[in-house]
Order: sequence, then C-alpha cells, then structure tokens
Amino acid sequence: MPMMMDDELDDLFGDQNLPSLTPVPRGLDQRIDHLRSSSCSQRIAWSNQGCIASIAENGCHVILRNLNCDPLTGLWRLSQGEDAKVVSTIHAAHALKHLSWNHSGTELAVTDIFGSLSIFSVSVAINRCTVTKRCAVDAEDNLNAIVGLAWLHQDRTLLLPRPAAKLQDGQWAFSGYRPKLTGPHNPHVQQTTKNKAAFVTVTRTAVLRMVYQGPDGTHWLEFRGELDTVSIPSDLLTHVAICADKDSSLLIATYGSESIRTYRVEVDWQAQRFLVEHLKTIEDLASTRSNLDPSVLPSMSAYPRSGLYHLEILPSAPDVLSKETLPPVLLAFFCSGPIEGDHTTLGASLSTTIVRWELSSLKPELHSSFLQLASKKSGAGLYVDLQSFLPVVLSVASLRLLQVPQAYIETLTDDGECCKIDSRTKADTECLAVIETIIAALVIQFSIACSSYGNHHDDISATMQLFQKDFLKDDWGRVQNFTNAFLNDMYRIVSLDVDYSGDKKTETYLKSGLYQKTLSMQLSLGYWGEQRHRSLSSKLALAILQLRWAALTFAMGFRTHPSGSTSAKEAEAHRAEAVRSFYGIISWILSLRNFVVDEIITLATRGINRTRGPPDYESSRARIHELNTPALALIFVSQSRLLFKYVFRFIRMLGEEAQQHGFKDPVWRELTTLLSKSPAGLHQFEKFFADVEKTVRQIYDNERVSDAERRDIEREMLISGCIPPRLWPAVEVLFTTTLDVVLKEFNVADLFFHDISWLGLSDDPESDRWREKHRLDVIRKIELPMHARIRRCTRCCSVMEDIAPPRGAAGWLINMWRSCICGNWWMGIKGEDETSNGKRQAAIA
Repeated sequence: MPMMMDDELDDLFGDQNLPSLTPVPRGLDQRIDHLRSSSCSQRIAWSNQGCIASIAENGCHVILRNLNCDPLTGLWRLSQGEDAKVVSTIHAAHALKHLSWNHSGTELAVTDIFGSLSIFSVSVAINRCTVTKRCAVDAEDNLNAIVGLAWLHQDRTLLLPRPAAKLQDGQWAFSGYRPKLTGPHNPHVQQTTKNKAAFVTVTRTAVLRMVYQGPDGTHWLEFRGELDTVSIPSDLLTHVAICADKDSSLLIATYGSESIRTYRVEVDWQAQRFLVEHLKTIEDLASTRSNLDPSVLPSMSAYPRSGLYHLEILPSAPDVLSKETLPPVLLAFFCSGPIEGDHTTLGASLSTTIVRWELSSLKPELHSSFLQLASKKSGAGLYVDLQSFLPVVLSVASLRLLQVPQAYIETLTDDGECCKIDSRTKADTECLAVIETIIAALVIQFSIACSSYGNHHDDISATMQLFQKDFLKDDWGRVQNFTNAFLNDMYRIVSLDVDYSGDKKTETYLKSGLYQKTLSMQLSLGYWGEQRHRSLSSKLALAILQLRWAALTFAMGFRTHPSGSTSAKEAEAHRAEAVRSFYGIISWILSLRNFVVDEIITLATRGINRTRGPPDYESSRARIHELNTPALALIFVSQSRLLFKYVFRFIRMLGEEAQQHGFKDPVWRELTTLLSKSPAGLHQFEKFFADVEKTVRQIYDNERVSDAERRDIEREMLISGCIPPRLWPAVEVLFTTTLDVVLKEFNVADLFFHDISWLGLSDDPESDRWREKHRLDVIRKIELPMHARIRRCTRCCSVMEDIAPPRGAAGWLINMWRSCICGNWWMGIKGEDETSNGKRQAAIA
C-alpha cells in the first residue's frame, strides 16, 4: 500500500517527466557573475617570471605563490601562499577587482572596485613585492571603476616557431621567425633597460588613461583622454578589449547598452594625448547570438541569465604556413544556463556561445582623381569592415573527476584515428614515435620561453617530471634516453654554438644568456633532491654554471670603478673591498681545480686505467658513469676549458698585485696566504689544461673534422659527460704522457687531502655528511650558519643569505644578487627553513 501511494503521488505531480538537472560545478555561478559584471575581474594572474598572484577569499589581500623544486625529494610543487600585506594597506582594505602582470613579469598592476590603481614590483625574491606606484585616495565612486587594462609591448621581436618537420635521418627540423611586436611603446629608454613598462586603462565612463614609466625608471607618469561620450547610465561600459595593432596604434572594443563598438587609438607621446577613431558598431547582438540551430541549443534569448561575460580581440599575426598577415578577430563570449528557481529552464545545460568577427581593412573604390587628395599618412583611405562568422557553441553536460589507474597518451594519426598508448606499453616503434613527438613539442615550448621576456620554464620542467613518473614509470634507462633526446634537440633548436675549441672570445660566451638558460635546464633535469645524487650531466652543468658565474664576477668587478671624483686612497680602498669579496669565489675555483686533477689521477691509477696502459673505451665509459664524476668532461668540454683559462688569468693578476702590496695590507696578505696553499703553482695547472687543448686540436686537424662534426662532438660531451670515441686518443695521451708530468710536478698528497666536499660534485660519504651539516652561499661561496635567513633558488635549490647588498655596492653586484647562478629567481624562506638540519638528516637517513 505505501508503494502504491508513492506511485500515485509521482503520477499526480509528474516528477518522472521533469528533465534531469545537470549539476553545475561549485562556484561556477559566482565566477560567471563576476565575469558578466566587468571584463577587469581577473583574480589569478601568472607572470612570465613564474609568480602566481591571486586575490584572497576576503577580496582584500593578494597572495603570491610560485612553482619550486622540493630540496628533499626534487619534486616540483606549488609554494605556500605569501600574503603581500602592502597591497591591502595601500588600497585601504577596499575590495580588489583585477590583477595583471606586465609582459616581462616584474610589474603587477592591482585595481579595486573603485578604480584605484597601484603597481608593485618583484625584484629581490619571487614571493615578495614592493610598491612602485601608490594609488591615489579618491572618492568611493563606482563610475571610476576600471573595465579594461592592457600592457603595451616592448619594442622588440618575438620568436614564433613553425611546425616541426621530421627529416629522413629521424631528427626533427626546427625553424621559426621573429616578427616585431606591434603597437605603441614606451618612448623612454634607459642605459640599463632598453624599454620601460606602460599600460592603458578604460573606465566605465569611457575615460582612457595611459600610465608609463618615466625616464628615470622609478617614477610613473600618466595622461588621460576620452574614448567616447557616456551621457546616460545605460551607456556605461562593462567590458573592454584592447590589443596592439599596426602603425603603433591600439584596437579597442567596448560593450555597453547591448552593443559592441570598435575604435582605433593612436598615442601622441609628445602632446600626451589620444587620437581616437571610431570604426564600427554592432547593434543587434540578440539576433546574432540566437541565430543558432535549435537542435543544438534553444534560443539564448529565452534565458534572462544569458549575457556577455568576456570580450577579446586577437591581434593580427603572420600565418606560419602562408606567411600572410591574418587580420584581427573580435571574439564575444555569451553564457546561458538554467536559472535557479525557474522550472522552465530546468534541464538546460550550461553553455557558452562564441561569436566572431574579422576586422578587415579594405580600400574604398574611388576615382583616381580622389586618390590624389588622400593624406600621405600611412593607412589613409582605409576603413574597417566586420565580417561575422557562424557562432560556436560549447556545452558542458557534466564535470567529473575520475581516478585514472594508468596514465596514457592519445594522439591523432594521419588518417584521423585516435591512438591510445598505455603507460604499460613497451618501447615499441609506435610508442617511441609518440615520445619523440612529445619531446619536439616540449623543445619548441622551451625555445619560446628562452626568447620571451623572462627565464621562466619551470612549468616545462614540472611537466617533464610528471611525464617521466606517470608514463615512463621512472624507469632509469627510459628516463635517461628521454632526457638526452630532449637536451640534444634543445641545443639544436636554439642554434647554440657549443664548440669553443677554437680561438673564440670569452666575452662572446659570457654575453649570451642562452648558455645559462640551456645549462640551467640540463641542471634541473638531473636533480632529484638531497636524498639522491645528481646525474653526471647535471653535475657538469652545475660546474660550468659556477665557472661562468665566477668569470662574470671577475669581469664586472675589475671593470667597475667608484663613481665620482675620488682620491687615489679611496680608489685603493674600493679595490681592496672588491678583492675581499672575491675570497670565497677564488677559494672555490682553487678547490675545483684540485678536484679535477685529483680525480684524473684517481681515474688513471685506481679507476678506468689500473694497468697504466692505454685505457679501453667501453669499459672506461661504463666506469665513468659508475663513479659519476664530471672531472674528465670538465677538461675536454671546450666551454669549461675556456672558463678555466679566463678565471686563471684573473687569479694570476690578483696574485701579482698581492706580491706588489706585500704583507702590510691585511686584504692582500690574506689573498697571498690563500694562493700559497695550492698543491702546485697556477702556471702548472694552466699548462695542464693547455696540453689537453693542444691534443684535442691536433686530433681535429689530423682527421679534418668539420665545424658541424665538432659541434656534434661538443654537444655529445656536454650532454652525456663522457668523451666520444673520436677524442679517445686524447684521453690516452692524458693518462700516459700528461699524467707522468703531473705526478712529478704536483704534490699528490696535498691534492688527496684537500677538502673538496663543499663543491657538491662528489658522491663520497664525506661530501654527503658535509651537505647534511652545512649550507653554502652559492653567490659568495662562503659557509652560512644553519640559523641564518636564506633565499633559495626555485629551480636548483641553491641558497644565499637573505641580506641586502653592501652599502655603496656597485650596480652590477646588485643585479647579480637578484638571481641564482642558474638564472632563476630566489624565493624568500620565512621562519625556520623546511630543510633544516634535523629534517635533512632524518630524510637522508
């Protein structure tokens, strides 16, 4: 009987005939309402430098996060949020509305609901910001709210890759082009900064505002103008889209009063004004967005909740295939869905309709006599025509989170079929082809990151780590093959000349930032945290980056003189202070030099050449990988030899200058003592490296090795850390003739007992214990107390003391302290460091 009663009630109310309501994801309704109210409602912004800024739940604070490598496990993770309290203080606890980073990723613009705008800079650590422009305390008026904000491009080119093509030999061919960024640019140029930041905003009342950095780079200037006249409340703007256009102009689209209006705006920097030209107006948006197939989606006009929530202009860009310039495209995003409490809309799925228009520049057909009256100004006689396309509907039936037991990859074949490759699939031909395609895609993305404004590619490193873990199952052999293939294509796509075996200048090498970026990626891919030792390839990259840093420090320090008219005594004091700052770096170089020679002796006598005869190639290569030592590669890789010679020259100059000063000055006396502890004279080490370089050159000349072959040999040594067969005769000479000279002229006992544990290049227990109990400032090369405040590199996990540069420090020193030796950002560590001594010992144990 109760069951019959239930059935009768169901028939009475007809519940079985009601459509099933598709669950809407939590928080989506509120987010869509924010987007419909204003186009400036971006609550999360990720900069090109890797800093992620977000507005807190209370709406009054900004939280900074960033990707970083866990120093214990080597896994990439998102840092804990750091509250930028200066933001809420300056905005007087008003509700924040919009966040936007500039293209270089160092300046953050913050706006609140009343249109107040402030700018913050990230310069010392990625999770810290300082104010550079304070917002004016205006009246709380919603009409001043900003609904459009866009940063101007810098006057530079940008690398755009073309589709990669696979050659007959199985390698990928990469190509690209560098179009110049369009639009207006900040006209002020500084000696240290080619371009400065600038951005334009639009308020609800259609007021234009240009904000830009002044000539000194510290003050921000601005001027204003009107985009259009807003006379009645219904004309107030809610959405604005801004993009750069040709002829140093801007394209602006606005939405208000159920219509979209487009403008072209030119900037007159001298007169500090805007030149506004109205292009087209799209009035009948209701018919445009409802002109859909009823079988696809019911008319959007039937739902009062439907409306525009995003407006965007895609700028004109060259087609990668046809090389023709594509016109700008205007996109309008409309959302529709069920209304809470309205049974007539139950069952309607949440959907987005994208309406597109192409902004084409056309020439009017005029008689030739009229064309003679046209202005000589570029672009005269052109007008814009809006060509509409069929709207695109994106409908989401439901969103679910699935627990996937096995990772897999889906790829489309040439015939359009979808191919699924499970992670359990063996490395057959089909699987390898997909992996090669993935490597090519990652390499292209890395090249874009290298040519962009910053040095941020941590997201690529994190993606590769997940791929190695989920798809390759951390299989050592497959991971190594994957890493080596990526590094090989990485060096090829950036067209980096890694061969410095000829007479090439060191300054050319130091000025190129690509060497640092590529070595930084190589360093990152072989780091698995303090619980495991670095790979041979990662150790080699670490040593070369350290040598590059030392060479830059010496070059900048010796060329910098105190500013202003100073006396000879003040200049001498400045010189002595610079020398004092070199102590740690010189000590590190001498230890690295001793490490290389001692490891060569160990390899020759107890390692790969126990018989003291010519070493066998295959067994020697396996032995080098087993010992995991980069010493042999540091001698034969031309980059490291070049840097060794460069820093040796500066140390020799300092030693000669110390002898001239004698033992009266404590600065020079301490330097003399430091140099006297060496197991051999500096000239003996220089001769040691010169003999190796002479042998390598003789092999290249005798075998007539081409430049392309030399680059391949150098690239193979740089990636693998092993010597290729063509240079193995030079290794035989090293372990026979050169070694006999070393044993006679060097104090082998001093080399053996010299402390090299702090270099981070050895896997012996003594080095492991040193890393457990000590911290090394990677910039100054000095040991830090375990309780010292530190900054940690987000990529390689190196640390430096969290202190300000010395008072009166040179500008080059301040700039070099802003980033790690690998080129990545520092992250400030608040409170007790998570990798404290106790935790590290417990984790390693």
